[in-house]
Amino acid sequence: MSNNKTHQMNHQPKESPGLRLEPDARRAHLLAIGASAFGARAYDEVQIDQVAELAGVSRGLLYHYFPGKQAFFAAIIQEGFSDILKATSPNPALPPEAQLRASLQAYVDFVEQNPHIYRALFRSAASALQPIQEVVNRNLDQQAKRILHALGPAAPNDPLLCLAVRAWLAFLIHAVLDWLDRSPKVDRQQLIDVCMTTLQSAVGASLSAAKTP
Repeated sequence: MSNNKTHQMNHQPKESPGLRLEPDARRAHLLAIGASAFGARAYDEVQIDQVAELAGVSRGLLYHYFPGKQAFFAAIIQEGFSDILKATSPNPALPPEAQLRASLQAYVDFVEQNPHIYRALFRSAASALQPIQEVVNRNLDQQAKRILHALGPAAPNDPLLCLAVRAWLAFLIHAVLDWLDRSPKVDRQQLIDVCMTTLQSAVGASLSAAKTP
């Protein structure tokens, strides 16, 4: 583990000794600490004992809320995706392109405010076990369905268009991760513009290919 990552983990908010939280607040606190830990390191590198220490609780108490590491990480992943879906909920009153752009802007807003959660979702999850991958894929399917719905009533039944949208989601994820970690000279509007243009190109290419005999 690098010194930078150690610094990140050692400076997460800890629970004060003796602080008593209600069950829902305790669970939320553990999920927040876990997201920070898994956002800093790969799944296999995170130890539950370390997470418990950062949270200011015993290992046994953490396991009282989550029966194991995999279940704990799955809860973090699902919570993160639920927050993204909520933040990017489309406005059906807008035209399709405006809907998609507004949702994309909200997506980048969420990433800026929660970079550790985003890294946990799409970097740590890549090294996790198959059940975690299934959680990720189910949520990507939900995001793809939203985009396809905005493109028109026939879109969800067009296999080529579905493929293009799923491929674009992979592009979006990696573009945003790269922007977070290695592209400080790219501002958020440039990121949004290139992702929006890439989506339009992918949709246009799939529609053109579908018309080719």
